[in-house]
Amino acid sequence: MKLDHYISQLLFRYDCVIVPNLGGFVTNYKPASINPVKDTFYPPSKGISFNKNLSHNDGLLANAISQDNDISYEKALKIIEEAVFTIQQELKNRKKVAFENVGVLFYDHENRLQFEPSATVNYLLESYGLSSFQQFPVKRKTLEDKIKETPVLPISGSKNTKKWIAAAAVFIPLAFLTIWIPTKFDIGSELNYANLNPFKTVTPVYTERASALPTIKKSVTPTVDENTQTIQFIANEKPIVITQPTVEETAKVDSTYVETKKQKTNFHVVGGCFAEKQNAQKFVQELINAGFEASIIGKRKGLFTVSYSGFSTRQEAVEGLAKVKNHNKKAWILAL
Repeated sequence: MKLDHYISQLLFRYDCVIVPNLGGFVTNYKPASINPVKDTFYPPSKGISFNKNLSHNDGLLANAISQDNDISYEKALKIIEEAVFTIQQELKNRKKVAFENVGVLFYDHENRLQFEPSATVNYLLESYGLSSFQQFPVKRKTLEDKIKETPVLPISGSKNTKKWIAAAAVFIPLAFLTIWIPTKFDIGSELNYANLNPFKTVTPVYTERASALPTIKKSVTPTVDENTQTIQFIANEKPIVITQPTVEETAKVDSTYVETKKQKTNFHVVGGCFAEKQNAQKFVQELINAGFEASIIGKRKGLFTVSYSGFSTRQEAVEGLAKVKNHNKKAWILAL
């Protein structure tokens, strides 16, 4: 029976799960982090480590197996003992032993037991449902003014409409004069045609005194003001349409969370090359602890090459190198 399932389930609830005569899997809280190369944000999580000195049986794993399979505690211990024996035999044969969703155990070339944790499962229950995401630069909206000429719509009307407009142009002034003249003049008195001009001006005339009795004569001379304005009614004049500029707002990209497909890695930001694989693995672990997605990408000229991160284009690699320079000034770009 494999112990992977039980160890993985217990790590959600406990900080340490001990496998008797093998070692203990220990979880430690890791706060939210940022990968400065790829601008990726990671939620809080539990980091897993392995301590071979924690081999004393605390009964936690045996009780979980006993309850899940409805067997006795002693039989559960026997199952664990057989599984540990198989694991130790595989390790002695220089094989890697994988614990699903937990990590991998193996012996290095110096015969030291090593553990490589798995990053597929976040064992921190408070971060349930949270996943990593990548931030892209925000592109601000810009306004582009595009002036479009508003088409002039011709006024289409029938001949009857035009006749009505012409009749109204004649009738309205006549109706106005018909109403205005009776209120302005006395109908029974002598009609003075000069008064038909509503814009008249009165010019006083002075006459010398002819006798002792003062006699003042006034004569009203109708005059026509030369500045009289004539209002013309144009029946068929087309309306003037004023063209207004129309402003359109063109929104260029907003930024938001974009899920991208994994692309082929053609370039790497290399942090160092090592003759010993153990030293390369230590350097990879240091970079991972610092927030980088570091890995060993192979052997070049007999040296193990450690990459900060991989990129699909040279431009992305150059930008990533600029960010890595703050951490390692000797980093360089490798094109595959």
